[in-house]
Amino acid sequence: MIDLFIPAVFFYLAAGVIPIWLTGIRSYRYCSLLQGCAGALTILASASALLRITGGERISFSLTPLFPVILGIDRLTAAFSLLLGILTIAVCCYSPGYIARMHGGRSRDLLCSLIPIFLTSMLLVLLSRTTCAFLFFWEIMAISSFFLVLIEYQDEKTRKAAFFYLAMTQLSTVCIFLGVIQLYLNSGSFEFPTGISITTLPGLLAFLSIFLGIAIKAGAIPFHKWLPYAHPAAASPVSALMSGMMLNTALYMLVRAVTGFFIPNITSGLVILFFGCLTAVLGVMYAVKEQDLKGLLAYSSIDNTGVILTGIGLFVVFTATGHQAIGTMALLGAVFHAVSHGLFKGLLFLTAGSVNMATGTRNIDELGGLLVRMPWTGGLFFVGVLAISALPPLNGFAGELLIYQALITGLMQSEPLMQVLLVIVLSLFGLTGALTAVCFVKAFGLTFLALPRTPAAKQAHEVPLMMRAGPAVLSIACILSGIFSSQILSILGYPGYLPDLLLLSILLIGALALTYAAVYSLASRETRISITWGCGMQDPTSKMEYTGSGFTEPVVRIFAPIFRTRITFSKEYQDSEHCFVRSGTARIELMKFFEEYLYLPVARLIDSYGSAVSRLQNGNVDTYVLYVFGAVVVLVVVMGWLA
Repeated sequence: MIDLFIPAVFFYLAAGVIPIWLTGIRSYRYCSLLQGCAGALTILASASALLRITGGERISFSLTPLFPVILGIDRLTAAFSLLLGILTIAVCCYSPGYIARMHGGRSRDLLCSLIPIFLTSMLLVLLSRTTCAFLFFWEIMAISSFFLVLIEYQDEKTRKAAFFYLAMTQLSTVCIFLGVIQLYLNSGSFEFPTGISITTLPGLLAFLSIFLGIAIKAGAIPFHKWLPYAHPAAASPVSALMSGMMLNTALYMLVRAVTGFFIPNITSGLVILFFGCLTAVLGVMYAVKEQDLKGLLAYSSIDNTGVILTGIGLFVVFTATGHQAIGTMALLGAVFHAVSHGLFKGLLFLTAGSVNMATGTRNIDELGGLLVRMPWTGGLFFVGVLAISALPPLNGFAGELLIYQALITGLMQSEPLMQVLLVIVLSLFGLTGALTAVCFVKAFGLTFLALPRTPAAKQAHEVPLMMRAGPAVLSIACILSGIFSSQILSILGYPGYLPDLLLLSILLIGALALTYAAVYSLASRETRISITWGCGMQDPTSKMEYTGSGFTEPVVRIFAPIFRTRITFSKEYQDSEHCFVRSGTARIELMKFFEEYLYLPVARLIDSYGSAVSRLQNGNVDTYVLYVFGAVVVLVVVMGWLA
């Protein structure tokens, strides 16, 4: 089964080469066709591995004698590679129509070439079984995603977002590299290690370095700021892949680390749990306030990263305290939710891209009334909203239900001090779910319902068929993986962890059918013409509707200490003595807490350090020779001390 991934990689790479030889819409179609073949092979190999492999398979080869590559497949890898295959199929359906409407032939060709490279790197990150290979493919993933964000490089905001993302992703790579060095010092091998204790200093340093690198890449708070910048700047297919798959590759490595690299320890579990709860709650709070549709989805990805980290943290805590069965339940919930999040977030980003293409804006306050004009896109977006809001029987409900069950079961079986911790986590988890519902009622209602607020929204029309087919693939996957979630876990060897949502689905459909039949049979057949109740308004306009800010104002009031605002005034005076005011403006904006108090101070410190170092570059060759001599002396002393 591992052999099936090799032709998939070649198909991906061949798709990336096509724009070199062909141009125009034919190039995009052939590229998408080869991507579709690669995606189909990935799905076939992953599904076979999920059903047939109980241990694992490996394949080994060497790029050079010093760079051995070991690729492997097990059920954990197969679950995430299956997600990658499904997202590939969806994106290859969606992309030709989207790319054809982009401005600039060079940007279109670059996007067409880089997406297959990005997909290949993510697949090989999942399959890697040596730290060297993992870092190599991880860096390819980072660089290719940077160029994908930079596609619309003519825009200054896009350039800033791309380079900010590059700085953060390289910081992530550095942290993981330091962790890999510590792993090598512990095990003496570049293969993935097992059984490292974090009670020793090298083990602790390895865990902290790897976790920090993964937290940055996955967008955990406070390392999250690159997401709200990079996702709106990137093309919608890229945003779908970055949020739906790239974040999951980082979380996949964390799962592999806590289940294989390190012995479960309550300290590491509490660290992961703390970051998970913080990320989930603050991520969804910022999403509620966001007015940019893709920015809202980016903050929602931060929230879901927190949910998954919470499940992983619970697994480590429960396993370390001797509750392996409850820990397994929490880990199943985290992995199931990670795959589910990849599906419904890809769906939401693709449909958000369709909205942007049809209207020319992502500002929720400038939309409205799109469900009449874009019924298919609106319906598909609604499926994603139901899934991300964790409503049964969709897949978002199944993953979160497993984590809730682990929390409640652990609450009944743990010691008093642990019970206090679990009550806090359960409360924060419930708050996250409630705010997610508020967030996506706003996102769907203000975008697709009511009256259009701008001429662009009023003139919107449905996107082409294939741009609906891609999201439709993901919506079907969201529905089926939710309805059959219990059966899926049973096939994988975990029966009884979830209730049968298939039965619940049948009951829901039956209840809806009976309700419709009753209303239809009892309704009057007479035709009546009368004036509808308009709340005292004869002719309501779009200016009378809720705006995004108005809808979320109650939440902002409740959490005012978190939603800190800054009010700035500017005045124009009629006289030089500043006694008589001609006009004035007041600006109210949400303070970017982490940006102002964490990122900018660090950036200023680095800038001042760079200015100081630049003074050493005086252009004098004699000075540079002295620097080299000093460096050699220091190197000799250090190597002698190490020896």
